[in-house]
Amino acid sequence: MRCLLALTLLSVVAAISGLLAQQHRQKPQTISGEVVCLSCYLTHGAKGESHTKCAVACVNKGLPMGILTKDGKLFVVLEDHANADAYQQLKKFAAKTVTVTGIIAKRNGITGIAVQKVAPVASSSHKVQYVCPMGCIPPQDKPGNCPKCGMKLVAKQ
Repeated sequence: MRCLLALTLLSVVAAISGLLAQQHRQKPQTISGEVVCLSCYLTHGAKGESHTKCAVACVNKGLPMGILTKDGKLFVVLEDHANADAYQQLKKFAAKTVTVTGIIAKRNGITGIAVQKVAPVASSSHKVQYVCPMGCIPPQDKPGNCPKCGMKLVAKQ
């Protein structure tokens, strides 16, 4: 009788453990954003093309990476132990925009993504901008005339 009770109790515990484990399993999610050096971004907001050289150097030194989305969410990049190649591949995209697929993890206010797949995002920096030949104004997204000197804006990629 005791053996049967112990076996039943063990079965119930195993079933509950299985349900709890299933709840903690998450499906991979996909996010897009810039690969930033967390050290530079968190200490002085460094990001973007102007920070490429430094970001590459920092990431190659082994400093932690993050994914900064367009809406300002920051994900700490985590290595998926089952797929370390994806994490290593991501290092090649420092200061570039990528799409990352992985498991999102949250703990104590920090959000991370265990990287399983990485894909580059086509750069929007190749769009045509229009500049004043005299340099009166910053580059514009539309053609027209310079509001200061009246000269026709020139297309520049």
